[in-house]
Amino acid sequence: MQTKRLAQLFGLVLTLAMLVGACAPAATPTQAPAPAQPTATTAPAPAQPTATKPAAAAPTATKPAAAAPTATTAAGPTPEPTPVVNVFGKCDKPVRFWHGLTGSDGAVFAEMLAQYAKDNPKACIESQGIPWDLFFQKYPTAVAAGTPPDVVIFHATEVNQMAFQGLMQPMDDFYTTSGIGKDQFSPVLINQVTVGGKTMAVPFDNHGWLNWVNTKVIKDAGLDPDNLPKNGTEFIPWAQKITKDKNGKHPNEAGFDKDNVTVWAIFWTWTRYTEPTTMWQFGGGVVSDDGKKATLSDPKSIAAIQYWHDLMYKYYVAPPALPGLPYGGEMYQANGIALWWEGTWTGGYMRDRPEVAAVTSPRFINSLAPDGKQVVKFDSHIFSIPVGVSAENKAKMYPMIKFLLQNGAFWATSGQVPALKSVQTSAEVQKIPSVAMAAKQFNEIGRTDLSHKAFIEIQTAYETAIGTALASADADVAKAMKDGNAVIQAILDRP
Repeated sequence: MQTKRLAQLFGLVLTLAMLVGACAPAATPTQAPAPAQPTATTAPAPAQPTATKPAAAAPTATKPAAAAPTATTAAGPTPEPTPVVNVFGKCDKPVRFWHGLTGSDGAVFAEMLAQYAKDNPKACIESQGIPWDLFFQKYPTAVAAGTPPDVVIFHATEVNQMAFQGLMQPMDDFYTTSGIGKDQFSPVLINQVTVGGKTMAVPFDNHGWLNWVNTKVIKDAGLDPDNLPKNGTEFIPWAQKITKDKNGKHPNEAGFDKDNVTVWAIFWTWTRYTEPTTMWQFGGGVVSDDGKKATLSDPKSIAAIQYWHDLMYKYYVAPPALPGLPYGGEMYQANGIALWWEGTWTGGYMRDRPEVAAVTSPRFINSLAPDGKQVVKFDSHIFSIPVGVSAENKAKMYPMIKFLLQNGAFWATSGQVPALKSVQTSAEVQKIPSVAMAAKQFNEIGRTDLSHKAFIEIQTAYETAIGTALASADADVAKAMKDGNAVIQAILDRP
């Protein structure tokens, strides 16, 4: 049994290594994802502002020496990303906490751990913030070697695969001993982190797409920001009134310069969230609800991607999904975007730019479907206890996890929605407009990605197919989607 599990773990390491080395532009053609939501296949995000200044009772921070370079360029060697290590409390053998919270959310998380250590003098924690691509290499390797960290954070979408690979212990006893029952979380999330009847993780937050509405841009176009288009049919003429080139001409006017647009109606951001959201709105998707049939070739799925292709190359109201497109925040700040589909983590960006926040209204994602169907993709950072962690250390983790959950209002300052429903409705959370709106949106129209033992491989396949479909004006959208569907169906058909 041990040999089989080690073989499974080694296979996962190889899979993740291939994904990390894969060419990111094909899957995420326009920009690197924000720090709160990368997985093994993503490139590092553009630098984001620190969410809050570290507390005075700051942890002892140490950075390991840079690892040996892995590549050499004309500018010199490129070192591997290295973990940032924070130590909370004093002891010889701290419990070890691994996670990928290395952006602005990492600063908020560090403060929470510092407070826990202050409130619990016997607590002693070594926290490693590890870039996600490196995390997904180190984590299975450590479990296979019998030296796992005591607790980890990754994403709900990856739970099924990690559980299948033997990397996680069930956490049902947390819900029965902590006083925090499963009914205090989104049932959609609890279902996603439950594998084979066992609940394998505890959700920490809800995060995903939000519609950041630039009210100034919309008013400048003579339109009402409180009366947005209700469906994809209404959206196109509305978007044409918003979009303009350097000479002030709109896409439906003679002489419009599509290569010198100064204001876009909507901004393409990240395949991983934008396209599942749109396909679900259209009634399509990546895989059927029973997980047996690939649906990327479904006419409704193709129609959703064709719609985005038309926005980019026919109506010219969204920037083409090409490599090298700058991070949307630069153009949004310059009042160059009306509707910015971006993550909840953008709350940190807004907080550090009060002049931008002053003209921004966070809203539900607008529907692009002909019938106005509303759906939005969301995910969750989750707590997991790795296989191999002793019962003694597992018991030490549960009070810390409970503390982090119950203090989710502070976590909300990072822009993420606390997982506990009771915290979501607290006064502290409700006074953060973007978090309050995101919580309402995810509870009303939120949907999580598929749960599958080969999830990461499927995710890479659909991102690649959609990247191909949107790569140029003459791309054959239907063919790209059908080709991707064949790849995904082959994965689903494996024993």
